[in-house]
Amino acid sequence: MKRVLKEQIVNELSSEFTKEVSIFYADFKGQKVKDLEVLRKTVREAGGKARVVKNTLARIAFKNNGIDVDFEDNNIFIWGEDQITLARIITKHAKDYKDTFKIKGAVIEGEVKDVAYVEEVSKLPTKDELLGMIAFMMKAPIAKFAWGLQKLIEKKESE
Repeated sequence: MKRVLKEQIVNELSSEFTKEVSIFYADFKGQKVKDLEVLRKTVREAGGKARVVKNTLARIAFKNNGIDVDFEDNNIFIWGEDQITLARIITKHAKDYKDTFKIKGAVIEGEVKDVAYVEEVSKLPTKDELLGMIAFMMKAPIAKFAWGLQKLIEKKESE
């Protein structure tokens, strides 16, 4: 790879790998191309990005953002702003392809996290799910009040 292309990749990744995004990395050794394409498509649909990058270039991009992370072997980097959705996607992919796809870790808000953290994050509710829970909880007292009024009206009418 030519130096100019390497510099372009590092600059692009440096601008992408900021502390505002969540970056996951995994080993994909033995993974079929069609399976990786399914992962990439799913990540893209969730608003994230996925890319296979040489480790040296990725390390430089991380260091440009003040993040010290160490990784080896083949890595695919998956990043985006919605860490819960991305964690769910890669955790599901890792379960579906146990032998060929292994999550190695993540960089969340500039901090390096391990596989256990990624798995715990994948179990959390998403923003939309939380909003739904809050809406349901706010609606419940009003619904109970309306139900109580209805029963009171029915009781008065029957008398």
